[in-house]
Amino acid sequence: MPTLAYSIRNSLYLNITNQCSNDCSFCIKYNSRTFGENDLFLDTEPSFDEIMAAIATFSDFDEVVFCGYGESLIRLEIVKQVAEAVKQKYNTRVRINTDGQANLVHGRNIIPELAGIVDCLSVSLNAPDTETYMQLCHSPFGAAGFTGVCDFIRLAAAEIPEVIASVVLVPSLDVEACKALALSLGASFRKRSYYQG
Repeated sequence: MPTLAYSIRNSLYLNITNQCSNDCSFCIKYNSRTFGENDLFLDTEPSFDEIMAAIATFSDFDEVVFCGYGESLIRLEIVKQVAEAVKQKYNTRVRINTDGQANLVHGRNIIPELAGIVDCLSVSLNAPDTETYMQLCHSPFGAAGFTGVCDFIRLAAAEIPEVIASVVLVPSLDVEACKALALSLGASFRKRSYYQG
């Protein structure tokens, strides 16, 4: 049975969609349908009530993280609804792990809609330039995909308490150039392991 909520250390992760606005060559979903013991391939996308019920089966967590085998912000209205409910019911930190293309997907700046209900955005930067980004992430938005991610990080840094730009440590990536870009956009920087399944 597909997993809607799973814990890693003291964080509770929510898997709410398998849709994604990128097609990253390094994505772990191409190597495994499971992460740990959790089957993250959804048969259907869960409703608000199903997500809240999944959260309620856990009793001890320090934050709720939107992160599964898809891009959570494609389901923006559900994310906002769940984040607000989590804040009210559990008074806990909310983080979204995202590819940073939500403004392109929705055709508007959605960050003000997250302000006040989201504490942290962890954005997958993954490259220091457009060419590398396209090679790794295959954005359907073409060159605008990388620009959109950079713009998203910059806008988020002005409104969200914590913004992290991350990279997956794929071979030959210029990590220092990625770090310099992340810092110039107003984000902190994090390296993520390349998981091959």
